[in-house]
Amino acid sequence: MKKTILLTALVFLGAGLARAQDRVIATVDGDKITSGDITKRLWWQYSAQGLADIIDERLLLQEAGRLRTAYDAKEADKRFDALAANYKDKTEFYANLKAVGWTADDVKELIKRQLLIKNTVIAAKSINFTDADVKAFFEANKEKLGKAESVKLRQIFVGTQAEADDAYLALSAGADFAKLSGLKSTDENLRKKEGDIGFISKGLLLPEIEKAIFALQPGQYTKPISTGNGYSMFKLEASKPGVPAKFDDALKTELKTGLINQAVTQKLPELVTELRKKATIEVVR
Repeated sequence: MKKTILLTALVFLGAGLARAQDRVIATVDGDKITSGDITKRLWWQYSAQGLADIIDERLLLQEAGRLRTAYDAKEADKRFDALAANYKDKTEFYANLKAVGWTADDVKELIKRQLLIKNTVIAAKSINFTDADVKAFFEANKEKLGKAESVKLRQIFVGTQAEADDAYLALSAGADFAKLSGLKSTDENLRKKEGDIGFISKGLLLPEIEKAIFALQPGQYTKPISTGNGYSMFKLEASKPGVPAKFDDALKTELKTGLINQAVTQKLPELVTELRKKATIEVVR
């Protein structure tokens, strides 16, 4: 049976919100800016997309009810605790919620809806990955899933080719790489750290730079290389070998979760489109 969603007039609701929130939040040479001004601006900019999002959520939650979709309360609690863990303590967390007009119950309800929608997509689109599927994905991506080889680097960065040549000559004459970076690098952070940029994993640098760096032995440095709007020399101080990925229970669970989440992201718009076609959606203006 088709469902009807009746929504109150957007313009009138926006105006009502503005009247309810006319607290002065700033002045410009005595000219007042109120919270209502902000509400009006945001309303006209984002109301259409916000309305579409709410309609989609309602349709998905109605489908959750039809399919009798459940959610894992323990998982919901873990997600809530993970959010709170980003703050110094619970007091700061709740204070931040209050500042934006939210309560802990509001957040928990949001998490519940998110889990219900995810599980609804899984049920409606028959998303399932067997252990064999996960193992096949692992075998196809084994190299990417392992820990790549990495090297500990120092860098000297200067603005011109002439400066780079001078620095390279100094190094060839026995200058200390770290101290030279501390003196000559035009980047402030490099000077402070005497060029130390820590460990860099293979695959993160531009191919031509990576080729030069990973050909070095500990203690060796590159010739000047064009990097960005200047020139760099890199010194390899230490290296760590790569570690192949091991298909244990932890990785299998992680991969399966990732595959499911990816499939949900792909299938969600498809399900929403199907639900919209079956529903009667009336926007009352």
